Amino acid sequence: MSDKIYQIVTDQIIKQLEQVNTADYNQPWFCVGHSPVNLRGTAYRGINHILLSHSGHQSNIWGTFNQWKEKECSVKKGERGQIVVLWKFFNEADEEGNDTGKTSSVMTRYYKVFNSEQVEGEPARTIEQKFKEKLLNHDPIAEAQSFVDGYMATENLPLRNSDRAYYSAGISEHIAMPELGQFASREHFYSVFAHEITHSTGNKKRLDRELSGKFGSEKYAFEELVAELGSAMICGSLGLEQKPREDHAQYIKGWLARLRSDNKFIIQAASKAQKAADYALESAAQANQPLAVAAK
Repeated sequence: MSDKIYQIVTDQIIKQLEQVNTADYNQPWFCVGHSPVNLRGTAYRGINHILLSHSGHQSNIWGTFNQWKEKECSVKKGERGQIVVLWKFFNEADEEGNDTGKTSSVMTRYYKVFNSEQVEGEPARTIEQKFKEKLLNHDPIAEAQSFVDGYMATENLPLRNSDRAYYSAGISEHIAMPELGQFASREHFYSVFAHEITHSTGNKKRLDRELSGKFGSEKYAFEELVAELGSAMICGSLGLEQKPREDHAQYIKGWLARLRSDNKFIIQAASKAQKAADYALESAAQANQPLAVAAK
């Protein structure tokens, strides 16, 4: 049955390619400031952004011990802060004391910050609520949510909130996703999630696809075709869509242009996407299997 669905999806997307305009494609979610910020609302940058983004907290709000104290909040007993780094650059001056624009020295300071989830106090909850009020009120789709939860659990993949959607195969392998309420529709959320899940199936410990292509390269473009086709196939298997949405074809056509608009790449990518969809669906099903009752 799944093979039939996969073929229908592939055929319909190929047909759509001649009818869509890549310029019509729009990112199906809006940003709400998931990047780590301090209590003044300033976003952390560079290594600090990376350190705080990988902290495991759902909140993106951070402050020092004293900053939280000024807000009449207290750090919970036993909580450990995250180190962040402050660099201050000093420039050379010429004989007349004018700034030359050349750096003469750098001062580095380290300090600890605590996430809003690590502190107690009503102001912290108010700050968090203001963030949540930006989100749309979508209810999860039961079967689709069961799929993503099952896959993430079986594959031991952490999920991180972000204003970007991506799969990271690095040392701390994870999937980053905007929240459900950031998407125009529930179907868009699960479609993008399935796209990143398809990418993750290419990891060496899974289906071992080529994931090292640089942005804009043919290898990168081909993997994007696999991921978007895999997403459409998974959504079709979950019954989310009667036919692939137009934005699937718009996204694919954008990358297909990097591959000389040759439809043979669609067929090749569809073969790998089918394996990826099968792997992901089977992996999710493992987590959702009832535990066997031990024989007495």
